[in-house]
Amino acid sequence: MAALAMDDLADRYADRGVTSVFIYTREAHPGEHYRHHTTMDAKRANARAFRDHSRVRRPILLDDLDGTIHRAYGLLPNTAWIIGGDGRILYKANWTVAADIEAALGDIVDAGARRVRDRLVPMQTERVGWRRNDPRGFRAGLERSGPQAVRDFYGE
Repeated sequence: MAALAMDDLADRYADRGVTSVFIYTREAHPGEHYRHHTTMDAKRANARAFRDHSRVRRPILLDDLDGTIHRAYGLLPNTAWIIGGDGRILYKANWTVAADIEAALGDIVDAGARRVRDRLVPMQTERVGWRRNDPRGFRAGLERSGPQAVRDFYGE
């Protein structure tokens, strides 16, 4: 599960000046058990249930009900971002894959240490990555939300 892998990654980089948080934006697949958020109290309760079920150790920050953070960062369901101390976007992905994020963090931390000595300047790249598809795990998550979430996604 990405949440545990990301927690482990956060632990490995904590002493290297890297802070990692989980931003809870909205209920991606609302159902009878985890409804669409209409109050911050309901959102907070769903975020706690997610934290407990997924055993997330990183701080979980809540987006507001209007989705201000979610809108600012593209409205996709499972994105990952690395933002430098100066606010510059150093990495973004439309899906959280811990191994890819770790490779990027390694490059970023290494470049930071070598930047002046090796006269490094930033550049941008774009590439397609790959992630494992887990249909059973995904369906189990939908079922945790309730039958409505399953019907909404699969049309059943």
